[in-house]
Amino acid sequence: MTLTSGYPTILIATILLISGCQDNQDHRSDLQRSAGIWQKPAYGEALNITMNRVIRYEYNRYGCLQISEQAHLEQTAQLDSIALSQARRLRMENKGQVYPNYYEQLDALPSQCNHPLTISDSSAPSVIFDYFWHAFNDYYAFFSLRDVDWQAQYDLHRPQITDTMSDDELFDVLAEMVAPLQDIHVTISSPQQEFFTSKPTPILDAIQADADQLRTQGRENDLPSLFAQYQKKLQAISQHYIAPDTLNTQPQQSDNATAIWGKTTSNVGILVLNNMDDYATLSSADEQQHLKAAHEMMTRVIADLKDTEAMIIDVRHNTGGDDAISLAIASYFADRDVLAFNKQAINQAGRGIPMRQKLTTNPFAYTQPVYLLTSQLTVSAAEVFTMAMDQFKQVTKVGEETAGALSDALRFTLPNGWRISLSNEVYRNAQGDAFEHIGLIPDHQVPAFSRHDLEAQRFETYDFVLNKLQKSPNNVMDIQGFENQVFALQSQGNIPNIAVNIIAHGQSIYSQGFTTNNQQPIDADTPFYLASLDEIFIGATIATASLEKRLDLDESIYPLLPFSIDYPEENNSELTLSQLLKHRSGIIDNPTVLSCSASDTGQSRQLLLPCTNTPVTREEFLQAYLTSAGKLYHLKNFSTHYGVTPGELSTYSHVGVELATFVLEQSHQESIATLTQRYVFEPLNMHNTYWQPTQKAESVKGKLVSTANDLSHYLKMRLAQNEAAQLPMANYFWRVDNQKSYHRGQGSASKSLLFADYYNNTGYVLLTDTNTESQEAVQAYQDLEQLVFKMALHLSHRSQNPH
Repeated sequence: MTLTSGYPTILIATILLISGCQDNQDHRSDLQRSAGIWQKPAYGEALNITMNRVIRYEYNRYGCLQISEQAHLEQTAQLDSIALSQARRLRMENKGQVYPNYYEQLDALPSQCNHPLTISDSSAPSVIFDYFWHAFNDYYAFFSLRDVDWQAQYDLHRPQITDTMSDDELFDVLAEMVAPLQDIHVTISSPQQEFFTSKPTPILDAIQADADQLRTQGRENDLPSLFAQYQKKLQAISQHYIAPDTLNTQPQQSDNATAIWGKTTSNVGILVLNNMDDYATLSSADEQQHLKAAHEMMTRVIADLKDTEAMIIDVRHNTGGDDAISLAIASYFADRDVLAFNKQAINQAGRGIPMRQKLTTNPFAYTQPVYLLTSQLTVSAAEVFTMAMDQFKQVTKVGEETAGALSDALRFTLPNGWRISLSNEVYRNAQGDAFEHIGLIPDHQVPAFSRHDLEAQRFETYDFVLNKLQKSPNNVMDIQGFENQVFALQSQGNIPNIAVNIIAHGQSIYSQGFTTNNQQPIDADTPFYLASLDEIFIGATIATASLEKRLDLDESIYPLLPFSIDYPEENNSELTLSQLLKHRSGIIDNPTVLSCSASDTGQSRQLLLPCTNTPVTREEFLQAYLTSAGKLYHLKNFSTHYGVTPGELSTYSHVGVELATFVLEQSHQESIATLTQRYVFEPLNMHNTYWQPTQKAESVKGKLVSTANDLSHYLKMRLAQNEAAQLPMANYFWRVDNQKSYHRGQGSASKSLLFADYYNNTGYVLLTDTNTESQEAVQAYQDLEQLVFKMALHLSHRSQNPH
C-alpha cells in the first residue's frame, strides 16, 4: 500500500490557473511558479513554497509541527504538462514514486502553523498526549465502524498523564488507547519499541503464543523474526505442491521469497504472493523499480503457467505493500476494462481529492479458472489486489475474510519525535462497496491456517481447490492399503498395540485394533492407559460442574486451599479457576524442579519429592511447589521471574492443571475419579473408562484407562455440539487450532491422541502402548498420526459422496 511520505527531493509540479489558461511565455522555474500555501486536504499536511525553498508542516487542531525545509529545488524541478482540472492544484512526485501527491491552494497557513511546536525529546507528556489524540480525532476515518468512542478514550486516559511520567509509561497509555481499534495500520514507534494492533487471526495468535512461551522462559521472542520463521515454513509447504522441475521463486532460490510459482503434477498453476512491494533485487530500489520488476516477473509467470488448467493464487499471508504492484499483477488477469477501486480520505478534517484506478484489457490475460486464497492476514495492498481480482468472472475466492485494513497508512510525527500511523482513506470497489474492518468475504469459507497444517505439510485451502478440480494430491487409499501402511509403521516404530476409531458426520465409520502379538488380539474395545489425556476430562468435569452451578470459575480459589500460594512479588489480584484453565495464573513449570519431582511412567502420573522415589499426594506436591517454605519452591516457578505478571500471558502449566484439579476436588470434597465418572463418563456412556487407583492416597489421580470406542463417544459429542453451533463441552486443556482441536497425551509407555476437525466434521482416536524415543520410532509415530488423519478425511469425503 502506498504510504504518505515526506517531502520529495525532486518536484514535478503543475499549476493550473483558475482560468484554465497557461502563459506559454512564463519563464519562471517550476518552483517559482508553485510559490504559495498548499494543503493536502484531510491528510494534515501543508506546504509553504517560496521562490527558493519549501517548508513542510504536519498539523491538527491542537498544534502544528514543522517537519522539513528544502531549498534550491528549482535546479532539479521539471515541468509535467498533464492537465488535472480547472481548479488551482499542485501535483508532486518523489523521484521513483509511482503515484503523485495532490495539493490544493490555501490563502494562508493553518493558524497553528504560524507558531509551530518544537520537536524535542523533552516535550511534555501532556503535550504529546493531546497532539496524539487530536491527530486521530481529526484524521482517523473509522471510529464508528470499529465501535470506538474516541472522546471516551480521552476521558479515560487523559487523567493518567503526568509530565513526570516515563517514556515507557506514556507509550503504554497511548498503545492502550488505540488497541481497541484493532487496525493493523495503527502503529506507534519510539526508538525503544514498536506497537501495532490488529484483529485476532490464527497465525498471529500462534506467533504470539510462541513469543509468550519464549518470554516466560527468559528467551528471545522477537515477533518479526518469529513471523519470518513461519513464512519460511509456509513457503516450504507451498513448494511441496509444486513439481520440482517447474518451481521458481522471486528472488531465485530463496527460502523466504516474495513470490513462488510453478505447476502441480496434475497441471494446476500455483502462484504465491507474500507481499506487494519487494520485487526488485536491488536493496535500494525505489517504487518504480519494484513495479518494473513485478511486471517482468508476471510476464514469466504467465508464460510458465499459460497452459495450466487452472491457477491457485495464494495471498493468505500477504503483508501488503504498494497498490501499483497489486494492480500490475491483477492486470495479467484482466480480460476486460474494469474499475479497480475508488479511494478518498474522509474524516473530521474534511474530504480529500478522490482517486480512481482502472485496469485495462490485457490481450494475453490468463482466463482459465483462478482460485484466490485469502485469510484474515491478507491485508492492505493485498486486499486491494483481492478487490480488483474480484471483478473478473474467472476468479473464485477461497479461504477466510481478509483483514479489513485497506486504507493507506497516514504517518505523523509526535512532538517528541516518535512516529505514528493511522487509517484515513475509504476504498470502494466498482459497485461502491467498502470493506474496511469487515474485509472481503470469500466465496468458499475454508480455514486458511492451522498449526496442524504445518505438522501435516498440507494446506486445507489448497486441498479444497484441488478436490474441487478433481485433482486431489492425496492418493485414494482403500481400507486394505491403509491397514498395510499401519502394520508397516507399527513394525518400523516398534509399537506393539494400536487402536483407532474414526468419526465422521456423527458416526464412527472405522474402528480397528492392530497388534504384533497374534496371541492377544487387539480391537477398538481393548483398554489402554491414556497417559496425560486425563487433562481434557478434568477440564470437561470443571466445565460441567460450572454449568450446573456447582462451581464459580471467576471466584477466588484461596478460600478452598489449605496452603498459601506465595508469589515472589506482591499480587493483589485473586487467583481464579478461569485463570488456571486458561493458563494465565502466573504459575509455570520449572523444568529444573519438575525433572526431579515428577515421574510419569505412562501407567500413572505419580508425584514424587525431588530426586527421590517417595510418592506424595497432590496437596503435598502443590504445597511444596507453591509455598515459600516448600521443598520445591523456587522463583522460577512463577512467571514474575521473567518479568511477566500473573494474567498477562497464557503459558501451559502442568502444575496449573494439578492445582485446578485440587480446587475441583476441594470444592466438592470428592476425588477426581468420582467427579469425572459422574460429570463425564456416565452421561456419555463411557462404561469402559475409569481410574485405576494407585497405592498412594485417594487424592492422587491414578491411572486413567479407556478404549478407542469409548473415547469416540466423547469426540462425537464435541463434533455434534460444534455442528449445532454450540460451544463444545470445554476447550479447557485442549489445543484449539483454528477449526481444529486436539490433545496429545504421552508417557514413557504410551501415546494417545484425540483429534477433532470441525471444518470437515470428522475426528479420530489413536491409542498406542509405547513411547520409544528413538528417532526412527518418533518418525514412525508422526507418520502414523498423519496416515490416520488422511484416512479420516478420505472416509469422511467418501461417506458424503458414496459414488
